Amino acid sequence: MSVDKNLFFQKVTLKICGSLEIEKALFKSFNYIRQYIPADGLTFDTTEPDGSLLSIARATPKGVEVCDILVPLSPGAHKEAKRNEHVEDVMIYNAPDLNPISKDFAKILKIKEASYLVLNLTLKDGCSGGLAIYAFGQNIYTHKHAALLSLVKEPFSIAMSNALKHRKVQKLSENIKKENQGLYRELMEISGDKIIGAKSGLKEVMTLVKHVSSVESPVLLLGETGVGKDVIANKIHMSSGRKNGPIVKVNCGAIPENILDSELFGHEKGSFTGAICQKIGKFERANGGTLFLDEVGELSLDAQVRLLRAIQFKEIERVGGTKTVNIDVRILAATHRNLEELIRSGKFREDLYFRLNVFPIQIPPLRERKKDIPTLGHYFVEKKAKDLKLYPPSKLTNYAMDQLMDYDWPGNVRELSNIIERSLILNRKTPLSFDHLKSSGPTIKTDKIQEINEDDKIISLDEMISKYIQKALRKTSGRVEGPKGAATLLGLHPNTLRSKIKKLKIQSGNTQ
Repeated sequence: MSVDKNLFFQKVTLKICGSLEIEKALFKSFNYIRQYIPADGLTFDTTEPDGSLLSIARATPKGVEVCDILVPLSPGAHKEAKRNEHVEDVMIYNAPDLNPISKDFAKILKIKEASYLVLNLTLKDGCSGGLAIYAFGQNIYTHKHAALLSLVKEPFSIAMSNALKHRKVQKLSENIKKENQGLYRELMEISGDKIIGAKSGLKEVMTLVKHVSSVESPVLLLGETGVGKDVIANKIHMSSGRKNGPIVKVNCGAIPENILDSELFGHEKGSFTGAICQKIGKFERANGGTLFLDEVGELSLDAQVRLLRAIQFKEIERVGGTKTVNIDVRILAATHRNLEELIRSGKFREDLYFRLNVFPIQIPPLRERKKDIPTLGHYFVEKKAKDLKLYPPSKLTNYAMDQLMDYDWPGNVRELSNIIERSLILNRKTPLSFDHLKSSGPTIKTDKIQEINEDDKIISLDEMISKYIQKALRKTSGRVEGPKGAATLLGLHPNTLRSKIKKLKIQSGNTQ
């Protein structure tokens, strides 16, 4: 068949460049090429850094499928690929059983017997790839077929490079969208569309949030587990100039040390076993938005060094990469741990602490803002009843509310939510009850009361508790926390004891 080479080049170029979607571009060009070159299928593949091939997509007369199949080459095939890499633009494999490359490919694609015509492509960023046309049977292709296919090497190389970049951008966009949707759902599950207590127990916190939202300074959110640090982080982001950008959450305590770098900074293809494609890390996903480092106090010292560099220089390198990637993110960090104590014990870097602690916000525990409990209680009753399909919910009586008010809430708002859910399940047709909750008052053994009141004079309960706490503090030299602290001696949570010291106005030289 006589072929007009100029027309062939023009038609293939128009079809392959007519769409940024690999599937459409390959299918259109395949249907045209097979009019002049025998073809039962066409595959587009890229070469990985370790020498293996990644089969991106395959076109047949029935359509196109996206494969993303990693094809590990045998030693013989790897050697053959290296030898032919820069020899010719088009390779002919008419006897696949005699060629190790086509033999490996046929096994993965489940093709019994076929001839191959492989066009070597030069992709952007120094990558290489190939367009393989195959026809069932042996000795199908000639040098005329190879010469014709070689005409479209340049348009195929350009089009496939652009298509791969477009595909990467699409995946990144989808990942960011999922991150934002997931985080939004998570935050709304906790707080609804408003922050409960913003005008009462959290009034001071919200004042600080208002001040810091309009600037780009890092914020360190401090407070016990369950107080709602992630809710405040979301509020800062949504009140800032970055609200239209992503907010990406990283739970630093939940990521294994061996994959932490990959999660934070991403990795390149082939950088380690199983890295079959490039991965964008949390820093790049948060570009133009906010990165929320939850439980930052759980990071190892090695991880802290890498994090400090990224924050300080606003640039990262992907694992296995050599190029520096500039980042534009605002850092919000949170922890329930005492970072100053971790610094003294050598478990947290002081320079990283100063980077994060530009604008600290201490979120009070629930027991220190008990006036918010009624509003939170009614909110969770309504919400949990709807979630459990137990609507209308059981009533929250005054007696039940008194029980909630008298409890110390070591688990804070999260614990309140869980306890109300549990009570709704147990009391479907009766008023809610919280009889299992213990009063927040310290347990005082009767044999100790005599030591406090040797003259048998009756004093107020607050005064008696104050004397008892003072005695414990004297025994521990004013230390509150730790194995030899007053909290351990009294059987209380350290923050509970601090709350009582503040409430009873107890003076002590040291309340560490």
